[in-house]
Order: sequence, then structure tokens, then C-alpha cells
Amino acid sequence: MGHDQIFKEFLRAFLKDFLQLFFPKDEARLDFGALRFLDTESFTSFPEGSSRAADIVAEVRRRNRARKILLVHVEVQAERRRTFRKRMFEYFTLLWMRHRVSIFPVAAYLRGGRSTLDEERFVIRLFGREQLVFRFPVVALARFDAREYVEKDSPVAAALASLMSRRRDRAPLNLRVSMMERVEQSGLDEARKLLLMTIIETYFELAEDEKPKFERLLSQERYREVKKMQLTWVDKMKEEGRKEGRQEGRQEGQREGKREALLRLLTSKFGPLPEKTASRVRAIESLEQVDRYLDRVLVASSLADMGLGD
Repeated sequence: MGHDQIFKEFLRAFLKDFLQLFFPKDEARLDFGALRFLDTESFTSFPEGSSRAADIVAEVRRRNRARKILLVHVEVQAERRRTFRKRMFEYFTLLWMRHRVSIFPVAAYLRGGRSTLDEERFVIRLFGREQLVFRFPVVALARFDAREYVEKDSPVAAALASLMSRRRDRAPLNLRVSMMERVEQSGLDEARKLLLMTIIETYFELAEDEKPKFERLLSQERYREVKKMQLTWVDKMKEEGRKEGRQEGRQEGQREGKREALLRLLTSKFGPLPEKTASRVRAIESLEQVDRYLDRVLVASSLADMGLGD
């Protein structure tokens, strides 16, 4: 599972806590009692014709008499890029056109960023005039101080500290144990604890020479429950790995079967295939792409029509 996907899973489980940490005044105006995540927020109307999916879009209500619906859109970005502001504006526009409700957009940078909490803008200008200014808040996690967030009374803050700066911390291994201890003592259910552990294990990586030192530190009696939680996490990761392996095996079997079916259909319709064409078919990794070729072979009049010619 990629880093971005791990953070998206974290947001689905801890969206309220995330907003409370970084936007407490805004979070206090939202009612998460009827929280609902929208799972189909994908868009294909970008100028380049590509399809994109918004990372997290959640429906909540305002804490006022009107109780109006509002969308919270959080986009996870590995690092700050110039083109990202335009993409945030495009998502905002498309969400507005689809839902016609207020939208609270937030960007979370896992690395980089100009300052801890920032506001970025996308501006459309014509003849020296600003026609439109779109603003959205940004959380640059790597700019925060890790120790400060570990010391907060929040297991979510402690886990997120794994993404924060440790430059001024003289005992990073002790800091990592403190993160885990905050999670272990949080009172959260096991599933949520293990999700926060995944954040720590993923983003606070240990160098090879640090691993034995960390294990010795964790083996102290005072960290017995923390060690137990870590072992539970390891067992869970092993089981997930076995599941993913079985799933990948099934998918590879499907790919192989469909590729062979496509080769047989192509040969039946167009005669013996050039080796270059056969190699291209066998190299197709996407099941969706194989399916598109299988649909096309019924109406194509040549390999060129299929997009498989020389």
C-alpha cells in the first residue's frame, strides 16, 4: 500500500481529529454525528481528458439552526508543486457543480511546504486584472515540531508527529517510543490503534543501525504493553501481506487468461500475429485495458484499428 493511500485511510478514520488539531475553530462549527464519506467523487472533465479522483470528500452538517450540509475535501499531496493549486481549484469547481453546497477544501503536504499552516491561492487574470481568486488552507506536516505534538494529549497528534520535523530532537528513538506509548494508552479500539501504528511505522523509518537500539529500548519492562501492541501490528501486517499476495495471484491469473483469449481472437480474425504485436499483448498489465481490446476486436477491421499495428 502506498504512503498516500495509508494517509487517506487515516483521514477516513480520524478526519474530525485531524481538523480539530489544525483547524479547531472550523471543526467546532461542524457536526460529525452524521458524517458520510462520498466514495464516487471521480471526475473526467479535465481538459486533458484524464480521470482523477478526489482523495477524501466527506459530508457533514453545520452546527447551527439551519443544519445545512457542507463538504469537507482533503487532498493529500506528497510535496508542494506549482500545478497543485490549479488541481485544487478544479476539484472545488467540479464538486460545487455536482453538489451545490458549501465546500471546505484542505491540502495536506506530507513533505515540504512553506510554513506549518499556510494559505495558497489559484488566481485567474486577464489584462492585468484578477478575475478570480481561489484560496485554500494548507497543512505542511513536515514543518511542525514533532516533540511538541507528541506531548499533546492526543494519540492522533502523536502518530502525525512521525511526519514532523525531528531535527532538534536529541533522542529520536525515545521520541518514537513515546509516540507508540501515546497510542497504546489512548483507550482507542484495537483497529484504530493499529492504524495509528501503521502511520508511525510507515513515516518514522529507522536506519539499519538504529533498529537493534530501538528493539533494546522497547524491550524494557516499562514498555511491555507498547511492545505487545507492536507485535500485534506485525502479525496484522503479515496477514495483510498474505491476503494481498493471494489477491495479486488471482489478478495475475485473470490477466493471463484474458491476454491469451485476446491473442486467440486476434489470430482467428487477422491471421498469424507479428511477434511485436504478440509481445505487446503479453505485456499488458491492466485488466481494464485487456477488456477494452477484447471489446474492440469485435468491430475492428485490422490490427491498426486495434491500435496494435506496427
